[in-house]
Amino acid sequence: METSRPAGDAVNNGSQQRPPQQASSSSIGESSSSGREGKRPLQYEIFTSHFVPPQQQFGQLQKEPSMTEEFRRSYGSLLEAVGDQKPGETIVVYFCDERHNSDRCLTVSDLVENGLVSKWRTKERMKTMSVAMILCLNIGVDPPDVVKISPCARMECWIDPLSMQPQKALEAIGKTLQSQYERWQPRARYKLSLDPTIDDVKKLCTSCRRNAKGERVLLHYNGHGVPRPTANGEVWVFNKSYTQYIPLSVYDLQAWAGTPSIYVFDCSAAGIIINAFCQFAEQRKAE
Repeated sequence: METSRPAGDAVNNGSQQRPPQQASSSSIGESSSSGREGKRPLQYEIFTSHFVPPQQQFGQLQKEPSMTEEFRRSYGSLLEAVGDQKPGETIVVYFCDERHNSDRCLTVSDLVENGLVSKWRTKERMKTMSVAMILCLNIGVDPPDVVKISPCARMECWIDPLSMQPQKALEAIGKTLQSQYERWQPRARYKLSLDPTIDDVKKLCTSCRRNAKGERVLLHYNGHGVPRPTANGEVWVFNKSYTQYIPLSVYDLQAWAGTPSIYVFDCSAAGIIINAFCQFAEQRKAE
């Protein structure tokens, strides 16, 4: 006679029923038992599966050769304060540093005065008020120390200087360079100096510094039509009759342009200028 049994009951077919396995790390969030208990909290699952008493942890840490005596004392004092911890309990650690016991919170000014925060932020936003563009191209005459093979890069501001008359090409390149800078700073004052002499460069730099006052000046130098810079930190300009190349020291440029300034050197071997520029800046600072 066949008897009915309630659904969900286990059937004993001669073998013992296996007890439910303990929850492991692969079953985090799942219940370790069936029935009405449902799912247990995630924290309880983790603690009951992988809980190691603090005393046992401390015993294992003491065996480590790299463990310092200071850590042993601090960890031992923590165990005395906590006592026997049960699974699922939370240890409350109190911060006892001096800054946590102060009556008020530290402000940004306090951190700056104490030297904890450096003054790297500028107080006010600085603007570039004047832009001086010096173009030494001398279109049609290649410099003596540069041999331009064919084909080679000749375009200036995406303009072929040999596609028109030299003077018109020089003016077109200058206007194009100015329009490119105007996209970044449309309100600045722009001044061009095309194939200048030393006096022209001096007047240009001093005028830009006078207009900018305490704001930033940008100095753009294009030397694709003159020899390379010298090891003494000199760039080249022209004489009045355009028959000679005249050296211009970067030291003088620093004095004329003043500070703060940005320098853009668009020429061959510009790294030589950067090294000399830094040396001159340190020399001027020492003076």
